[in-house]
Amino acid sequence: MHLAQLLADLLLSLWRGTIDYTAPDHPLHWEWAVFRDTDLWQGHGQAVADAAQHLPGSFDRKPRNPAQKINTGYKTWEFQMYIFGLGPALLYDTIPRPYWLNYCRLVRGFRLICQHSISMQDLQAAHACFIQWELDFEILYYQRRAERLQFIRLCVHQVTHLATETLQKGPPICYSQWTMECTIGNLGQEIRQPSNPYANLSREGVRRCQVNALKAMVPNLEEPKPALPHTAIDLGDGYALLRKPARVIQEYLGVDVKIRRWARLRLLNGQTARTAWRETEKPAAKVRVSRNVKFLLDGEIRLGEVLYFTHLAVEDGYDEDGAQAFRWQAIALVSLYSYPDHDLLELSFHAVSSCKHVQGDIRVIDVKSITDVIGMVPHRPTLPSGVTEDRYFLVEKPGLDITTFGVAYERPGADDEDADDEAEDNED
Repeated sequence: MHLAQLLADLLLSLWRGTIDYTAPDHPLHWEWAVFRDTDLWQGHGQAVADAAQHLPGSFDRKPRNPAQKINTGYKTWEFQMYIFGLGPALLYDTIPRPYWLNYCRLVRGFRLICQHSISMQDLQAAHACFIQWELDFEILYYQRRAERLQFIRLCVHQVTHLATETLQKGPPICYSQWTMECTIGNLGQEIRQPSNPYANLSREGVRRCQVNALKAMVPNLEEPKPALPHTAIDLGDGYALLRKPARVIQEYLGVDVKIRRWARLRLLNGQTARTAWRETEKPAAKVRVSRNVKFLLDGEIRLGEVLYFTHLAVEDGYDEDGAQAFRWQAIALVSLYSYPDHDLLELSFHAVSSCKHVQGDIRVIDVKSITDVIGMVPHRPTLPSGVTEDRYFLVEKPGLDITTFGVAYERPGADDEDADDEAEDNED
């Protein structure tokens, strides 16, 4: 089974008090088993279903209400988006604080390790999260009690090896069960000899390897990617403006100009960013919100809601005859979100990035500064400062680069090592 599903099953069975237990131990004595309260579990399930509507369509299957569907074919991807995407924000102030902090460590490490490309700094941070999570998990749940030995499943120990195995094999997402299942499914579709399926499957596997080897040696053999729709504008570098366009009249510096708005943008990673202009025309219940994006602004990672895209002619110096030259520039009009609440971000080990939508702070950005389509889910938390207000929390698609908002994560023992270094310097 997938590691994400195994971990999700373990945590939910603990929080719901449904895991096996041995006398004299009993779920009535477990302070973490908050979802034994049926009303609280049903309310949480509905919160998950409501939040899932704010995840973009490019995030694939959205998690359903776990209170209703968890025993009826709940998919592994749903578990991953629920437990490792929505969970930290939705469970804030729901499960007791020590258990929530322990859970956030796991989520942060898991998000980092699921990237297709992992820096050494991220790998060290993920390893620190996993090691500390396992230690705290045993102290908080297991408590060194023999009758709770069943709490320590194999998946608890497995996560501590993810970082070291990444050094040997590469990012786990590249060789995980997702990849195997996809390959098995593709090969299964190619079977054309039901009377002898295994020999046929073996032959198809050999042929697939031969084709891949040829394409690696002669890249020109690779079939070209499907062409863009004839109404699209190829911007280069993997970006493209997609219809529906519309013409509007606006005032710009006191002059009426025609601006053609575009509703969608194809990104380099294959995601499609949409716009508030088009999505707000549809009923909210029928829209998978895909207008929130992550982009670079003045060298910083920022989050924003795209109002619309457009393609403008901008000055580009002078030509050989001395006449003013112009070039086409694709831009996006974006309404910014604030920086995440620093205290909550630090408290949750970067698992909860909670922002405010800054009304009126609208920027014009180059579309090629947009890196990802993200989910911004509304919630109303009580911040560590004691303020309770409407905010939005960030959810990113597993596998893409994870955002870090300037709050450094220190590995366990870092302060002790710094103190030792200072002592050595003083001795010198």
